[in-house]
Amino acid sequence: MRDGMIKDFTIAENLILREYDQPKFSTNGFLKLKDISVHSRKMIDQFQIKTPSQKTMAKSLSGGNIQKVVLARELSRSPRTIIAAQPTRGLDIGASEYVREQLIQQRNDGTAVMLISEDLDEIFALSDRIAVIYEGEIMDILDRDEASREKVGLLMAGVKTEEEQEEQEEVTL
Repeated sequence: MRDGMIKDFTIAENLILREYDQPKFSTNGFLKLKDISVHSRKMIDQFQIKTPSQKTMAKSLSGGNIQKVVLARELSRSPRTIIAAQPTRGLDIGASEYVREQLIQQRNDGTAVMLISEDLDEIFALSDRIAVIYEGEIMDILDRDEASREKVGLLMAGVKTEEEQEEQEEVTL
């Protein structure tokens, strides 16, 4: 709510936050309310946003539906790259699964998706490659197939594999 939405704006207004000044939504500084309405109805349907109306204030939506509004707004712009930081934190199981499906669909459509998460289930479900960072240092980058929970967990705790430790010792000698 703090970074992705304006709680006192309607769903329709939040859906065009990044494009309100584009020709498809405004002319000479005047909003095209009909076009905005058509767009917001389409996004509400496409992203399964549960709301009484597109005129509903964002602050009255559940966390999952707020996340769906943000997804709808950002994904409708056909991004080439998505950086998803903790995309399912605080969401219920259904909303989390929906967000994950959307990210997988984007990846399958050729969009580069960078997931930043502490949730190992989410990392293993969504990642092709896993980079583990500890205290600002990239500990390792693993292909999903070679990664295990144990290996990733140790890297998250700052423990390098025996092979990496041997390589580092050779460099310091």
